[in-house]
Amino acid sequence: MDYKGQKLAEYIYSFIVILFGAIAWVVGYIQGDFVLTFYGWAIGLALSLLVSIPDWPMFNRNKVVWLEEVGRSNATKANKSK
Repeated sequence: MDYKGQKLAEYIYSFIVILFGAIAWVVGYIQGDFVLTFYGWAIGLALSLLVSIPDWPMFNRNKVVWLEEVGRSNATKANKSK
């Protein structure tokens, strides 16, 4: 997962949890049942974890370019010449 993918995953996670939590709170308030609020929030949490934790291809759109290793090949050449 690249850095922009991590940001996207966190945004999706937050959006789903807040959306389901708000809807569950309204439904639980109207029905007068805290268990409905908890179940609605738990479903949103499970859905958001299912969407944001696996390394889906949509989180790998921006390839991370790593720098070449510095000094290691020069150090091994110097040790071999001694």
